Amino acid sequence: MQVFALYLGFSLVLLLGAAELERRAIVARRLGPNGRAMLIALVVSAVSSLFVVVAAGVSGGWIFMLHVLGGAILYHALMGIFLVHGLQEVSARVAGHGMS
Repeated sequence: MQVFALYLGFSLVLLLGAAELERRAIVARRLGPNGRAMLIALVVSAVSSLFVVVAAGVSGGWIFMLHVLGGAILYHALMGIFLVHGLQEVSARVAGHGMS
């Protein structure tokens, strides 16, 4: 369980850091990133979670592994949705101020 908690902490820092990089690029009106940092952070986090799932299977059995896998899938889906939605709001706000 401690491995899972450490993974979630590192994943949260990685995803929120990528969202902040994207937010700063949007506010500065840079066209280069275009969500690449967020996509790479989600992929790295999801692939890393597979190692945690395997560790859960070894230490806790199949049922625990399936619970951890389901939780990891749900976690990444929700984080992706909420962070991208937030970035879209920032982008809309920046675009709205540019028109005024």
